[in-house]
Amino acid sequence: MHAGLVRTSRPRPWLLLSGLAALALVVGATGGARAAASSGWERIEPGGRTACARGGPYAFWGRRGRSDRLVIFFEGGGGCFDQRTCAPGSPWFDDTVDGGDDPSYAGGLLDLDDARNPFRDWSFVFVPSCTGDTHLGDRVSRYGSTTIRHRGWVNARAALAWGFRKVPDPSVVLVAGCSAGSVGSAFHVPAVLARYPRARVSQVGDSLAFLFHRPLQLGNWGAAQHFPAFFRIGARSFTMEEYVTRLARRYPRRVFARFNHAGDDVQEQFYEAVGGDPAAFEPRLRAVERRLKRLPNYRSYLACGDEHCAFPTNEFHALRVGGVLLRDWVARLAAGRNVGCPTCGR
Repeated sequence: MHAGLVRTSRPRPWLLLSGLAALALVVGATGGARAAASSGWERIEPGGRTACARGGPYAFWGRRGRSDRLVIFFEGGGGCFDQRTCAPGSPWFDDTVDGGDDPSYAGGLLDLDDARNPFRDWSFVFVPSCTGDTHLGDRVSRYGSTTIRHRGWVNARAALAWGFRKVPDPSVVLVAGCSAGSVGSAFHVPAVLARYPRARVSQVGDSLAFLFHRPLQLGNWGAAQHFPAFFRIGARSFTMEEYVTRLARRYPRRVFARFNHAGDDVQEQFYEAVGGDPAAFEPRLRAVERRLKRLPNYRSYLACGDEHCAFPTNEFHALRVGGVLLRDWVARLAAGRNVGCPTCGR
């Protein structure tokens, strides 16, 4: 399943978490839907320990463009963390990789045929999500009668290894991701910084603040064993704000950033799923962003609305906050220019 759809008891429409095939139906400014085009994308099955949640094969996509420019993009895919969310047929996460994940169908930053896209001639590594662990897991866990292979970390590192081989010496690297991939991009960027110490590396996440009413404990995912040296926290709980703060302080000359819609409907549903009041999500998000912006190398773009994931859609080209076009903000961030922190009012 790739249209990771979520419904709660609240009266809301079914919501898209991931599934790039569906993004082909997103209507652009001209009123037409973009047809799929390969644009040089190559599908790779790395084998080895890689796997999707229910044992299916893992694959990622690469595109060899400019040798001095590289985008590493982590796909969204929901989350699996208890019997309900991990059950067979669960609408809470994407558990396979197939043609629905093909980035040829995506828009925005991933549409390599769109002349408006400032990244269209860059090399790309596209990292799908099919393990329900925000690209962080390395453990086989049982939830009732359901066995889940949380191999997100293993899968992501296989994709990164391919990218490191094919693009050995870029001068500029953008590490990004939407939804679950937003978190993945933040936790895997230290490996990119280590591999490319001379490159200008920036990281920006789209639409997952990983924000809840209580700290996170990711023991079932086996995530903490791979956390970077500056964040070796053992089995204790943590917040994403704590991680981003340590990340920014560890690399004071690099820029780290996040984009969110203040009332993101999907994030609110996950907030509620772990016991929080969804009405508390927006004020908590705004408060966290205010605190993070005190860091000199952190940037934030906060839009109004309840949409989820802008980078792989036409919203990447159309959204403005405070007169700042989202596409231009991301391009300037990647170019090493000093960008501000557009924030929508109430």
